[in-house]
Amino acid sequence: MIVPSAFLRRFAAMAWATAIVSFLYGSGLSGKEAHALAAEAASCRATNASLEELNRLAKGDIAALTISKTPLALPDLSFNGPDGAPVSLSSFHGKTVLLNIWATWCVPCRGEMPELDKLQADFGSEKFHVAAVNIDTTRFERPKALFQELGLTSLTFYTDPKADIFYEMKQSGKALGLPLTLLLDPAGCQIGLLNGPAAWHSADAKALISAAIKTLNQ
Repeated sequence: MIVPSAFLRRFAAMAWATAIVSFLYGSGLSGKEAHALAAEAASCRATNASLEELNRLAKGDIAALTISKTPLALPDLSFNGPDGAPVSLSSFHGKTVLLNIWATWCVPCRGEMPELDKLQADFGSEKFHVAAVNIDTTRFERPKALFQELGLTSLTFYTDPKADIFYEMKQSGKALGLPLTLLLDPAGCQIGLLNGPAAWHSADAKALISAAIKTLNQ
């Protein structure tokens, strides 16, 4: 009997999700949290071929970007939008996302903000979004003033005044400092991680983002 390929793909996803649930239970998460992350992992969009292609392109100005060997499910992290209303990663479902965490007191962060703004200007669409989240916990006027000072017009003004998103990344071992940047697939799964600044509007970065949009949004 020939087993349909669609069935095999569904079976593999279920097996993968079951394995993740077992691992997450062992990590101390509640059953609800474990199953939620497992469901996200099962829906991750990146394939081995696309990850290999992105790993090949992570060079030159973005050589420090580590491409995951397999997509990593993330919690539905949340922060504030321009009007102060909560925004979560699930709000970007269906888009490849470059999630950047920064602060005004971080000099390298300030240096890469214009690069991120240009990247959003060039690639921002229904398929890609740069979400740069400020985590200043005092003097909340500073981030908005920096946007004006640097002439940032394409980035959306996201904030997390409690820095919860950074602390969660730190607890999970992803954050070593600032800036921190994660490349997420359209299901919100992590496929890339970079601690430190990068030239996000360089030819190398644009080639990788173009490939990510093409391969992950299929």
